[in-house]
Amino acid sequence: MTCLVGVDIGGTNTDLIFLDSDDGRLRIAKVPSTTRDQAVGLLKGLDALGVTAADLDLLMHGTTVATNATIERKGARCGLITTTGFRDVLELRRRDRPRTYGLAGEFIPLIPRCDRREVTERIGPAGEELESLDVEMLERAICDLQESGCEVLVIAFLHSYANPIHEQQAADIARKIWRNDHVVISSDVLPAIREFERTSTAVINGYVQPLIGRYLSSLTTKLQAAGLQRDLLVVQSNGGVMGATNATRFAANTILSGPAAGVTAAGSIARDLGIPNAVSCDTGGTSLDVCILRDAAPALTQNTMIAFGLPLALPMLDVDAIGAGGGSLARIDRAGLLQVGPESAGAEPGPVCYGRGGTIPTVTDACLVLGLLDPEAAIGKDSGAQLDVQAARNALLEAIGKPLGLSAEAAAEAVLTILGAKMAGHVRRKLLEKGLDPRDFTMIAFGGAGPLHANRLLREVGLSRAVVPLYPGITSAMGCVLGALRHDFMRTVNRTLSQLSGTTVVELCASHAAEGRQLLLREGATAEEIGTFYAADMCYRGQSNVITVPFPAAAATSWDAVAEAFKAAYRERYGRLLDGVEPVIVNVRTSVTGRTGFTSLARFTRLPTASPPPPGVRRVYYGGQWHDAQLIDRHVLPEGRIVAGPAVLTQADSTTFIEPGFQAVVHATGNIIIEARP
Repeated sequence: MTCLVGVDIGGTNTDLIFLDSDDGRLRIAKVPSTTRDQAVGLLKGLDALGVTAADLDLLMHGTTVATNATIERKGARCGLITTTGFRDVLELRRRDRPRTYGLAGEFIPLIPRCDRREVTERIGPAGEELESLDVEMLERAICDLQESGCEVLVIAFLHSYANPIHEQQAADIARKIWRNDHVVISSDVLPAIREFERTSTAVINGYVQPLIGRYLSSLTTKLQAAGLQRDLLVVQSNGGVMGATNATRFAANTILSGPAAGVTAAGSIARDLGIPNAVSCDTGGTSLDVCILRDAAPALTQNTMIAFGLPLALPMLDVDAIGAGGGSLARIDRAGLLQVGPESAGAEPGPVCYGRGGTIPTVTDACLVLGLLDPEAAIGKDSGAQLDVQAARNALLEAIGKPLGLSAEAAAEAVLTILGAKMAGHVRRKLLEKGLDPRDFTMIAFGGAGPLHANRLLREVGLSRAVVPLYPGITSAMGCVLGALRHDFMRTVNRTLSQLSGTTVVELCASHAAEGRQLLLREGATAEEIGTFYAADMCYRGQSNVITVPFPAAAATSWDAVAEAFKAAYRERYGRLLDGVEPVIVNVRTSVTGRTGFTSLARFTRLPTASPPPPGVRRVYYGGQWHDAQLIDRHVLPEGRIVAGPAVLTQADSTTFIEPGFQAVVHATGNIIIEARP
């Protein structure tokens, strides 16, 4: 590829990066997101880059459409058809509750009971047909749901992972009756054991499918009208990318599209710097997204809780998010305590200092009052954004200062203290719950607000050091162009190693690999670029929690290597083995990948060689008093330059604050490394 653009659309800003591999050009842009039509903000971003769609060989896009629709309950109206007796599986869930302490709580499923129907049919756990599908009953249920106004039909029958014949038969009938193409069957989305998780995943896929379909169709039409020749690629929750057509079919795979792109970039940065253990901390305008990387590879999970009672059992990067970012609202609660987030001002109206109608102070307002932000160099200033210091002071004083008896500066510092404690607790918990020592990890801090709070997190969590990427505010967009085409497949086998036929697994893996290969070739990958990887979800007989163990294709005919890999993984997680108990392979997984963009952006780094001009001076409020901090344009710093704190490093997409007692060193890759001064 010659010219690529990566686009990440967040809740506050739309980030873009343009790469020309022929001449090594790299350009970035950050424009306000357009919440009513995100495509508008994307096209404005292309204008800000100074390129047109016709100039591009490829456009790769991370989106939050599916995420927001699910969390905010703004998806399509769906109807669900299940096996007789399983109408309420969505509400039965697992034996859990939204709050650990207390008996109060409620759960509202994505599909209400009035839009759920049962039909007579039965497949056994071994795939045998116990009762045939009642076609007349099915047709009545389909017509009933369609007449009631449902836009999407989801079909989830018992044990369809073992034999999907009834679901496929029902889908064939439904497609002749249903008014549109939105017919989802669970064995297509997740052919895996566990009825509740499989049904929930299929429902989430159907719930967001029309929204993703309309959005990508509208965006593709606009881009093609502007001259884009290739299919738009969309970032998946597993960090890979896929074509827009497949993204519509498997819409649930885009649930963590934006955060996954940032983690992909963090992995590339960790490899460039030779960092084995890292914590990816993406702090934007709305949230802090955290992911652990071991050997520069992000952790994966096979089951993520999108919200209480809404599990999504698909391969995803293990990203954990909380509502903490530059737009997080600060307020005094009814108990008289200062709270920050999880609510955010978003792009509209935004922080008070933006002058767009916001009245509640935010973290950005606090940073401005403390001198950490330059009012003349706001993110998005090219789009007309200005920062009003006095408006921010007045809002903080009125909402926080007066109730607590604090000055505007003390109120602002209190806001950052609360935010820092909240963020640090989240990062610390993520590490400690896996038995990991924070001192062994390096934080990769990015997002528009990430570098402002990196030093505070580094200090409070006890991490060894922090890395701020070359363009921290555009890092998720960078991850879009670093992602590989990828498709994941799985199938439940649920057999012990002694019961399992190696030939059966080889045939299953080969079938998945062939299907994935065809998808990648249609999406533009070349045959030489395609790679295939295998893994198995395993546990001991009688257990329900599984461990995912990678294995080479040759191991599918001799399971000794797989058994040893499972024992090593089990011992690492639980500290001991269960002697005399045979391991079970629950699911077999296949991942097929193909390279599209780049594996590293280090080649595009252009650091200055001349000595930088003398730094300016910025008055910053820190630790209860004012300090004279160095004010430096980050991009004038050459390789090896050491900047001692307190210092404020400015750039168009973000601002980095170096606290007193710490220093920043410019690495050859353009990344900045922050650590305690010797």
